[in-house]
Amino acid sequence: MREAITISPTKDNLLKYKRKLKLVERAYDLLREKYEALLMKLHIITAEIATLRTEMEKCLSEAYIEYIKTESELGREMINVFSDTIPKEVEIQSMATEYMGVDYVNLEVEKLPDTSYGFFGISSLLWVTAERFRDTFHLIIQLAEIESLAFRIMNNLQSIQLNLNALDKVYRVRFRNIIKFIEESLESYELENIYTIKKLKSKLEEKKLRKRGVHN
Repeated sequence: MREAITISPTKDNLLKYKRKLKLVERAYDLLREKYEALLMKLHIITAEIATLRTEMEKCLSEAYIEYIKTESELGREMINVFSDTIPKEVEIQSMATEYMGVDYVNLEVEKLPDTSYGFFGISSLLWVTAERFRDTFHLIIQLAEIESLAFRIMNNLQSIQLNLNALDKVYRVRFRNIIKFIEESLESYELENIYTIKKLKSKLEEKKLRKRGVHN
């Protein structure tokens, strides 16, 4: 159903809504460019996530294999004893970052527990196992950061899509209809004025001819 237009069909309003339409067109083009750029970034990130996840799963698998070897040599109780001797604090720095208007958190591992077990004089398997899990932890943090960015980009893309639809299906259509209405109204008014002027001229000519006939 076409929207009822109550705008006064004047030249000022015509210029006003043409300017508004121009702004809408510009906003639409800019948002469309941002949408396409973010969509391209999302494709790149998706590939990075797949690579990181594969690497993390491989690293985690290797870490568990080393753990099984260590457990078979030292026993679980001995491993628990050694694990109680090291600090458990993990320090991760988070910094607010922005990409094309999308806010996310940049994560960086600053401190992990020391994996030195040399003073125990035990098998190096425990050290290797700990190193494998440390490597896996770094990959998990990287994956968490990039997945967070991907999730926020997807939310932003949904928001941009809603705005694009509003600009295209609501404002663009509305302003075009208003401009068309005003132009048609002004054209009709001008035609009516032309008709009225011609009619007045015709009456004046008739009046002049009658006056001439009376004088003759």
